[in-house]
Amino acid sequence: MKRTSVVQTFHAETLIISSVLQIGDSERISARTRALAVQRQYELFFGAEGEQAFPIFAKPIPRWLSPPPITVRQTIHESPVLSVRDVRILAISSSAVVQIGSTSTVEAEARIKHIRELAAPELGA
Repeated sequence: MKRTSVVQTFHAETLIISSVLQIGDSERISARTRALAVQRQYELFFGAEGEQAFPIFAKPIPRWLSPPPITVRQTIHESPVLSVRDVRILAISSSAVVQIGSTSTVEAEARIKHIRELAAPELGA
């Protein structure tokens, strides 16, 4: 038995970079983010520098061991409505999921490689 999701007020400032906002039921949610961020003390760009491979983006993600299955004989929903009065979110980002309802499977993955390049300090200063 599926339930109806009702939200009276929802306010979100920012949803970015593969984020998911789901009101209601879904079978599967899959959110993936791969980001390369380079921060430099001085503005400098080297052509195709983002095209090189970084191992962080290729390594397999460790998986949780599945617990033994649970047998549910009967579920009783006293109300067919999932009711939420007020949701306020400042921001969600990088494969985050906000859901009001039910989902069978959620997979979310965020891989971020952040590089900071600072100028060497001057000697004798």
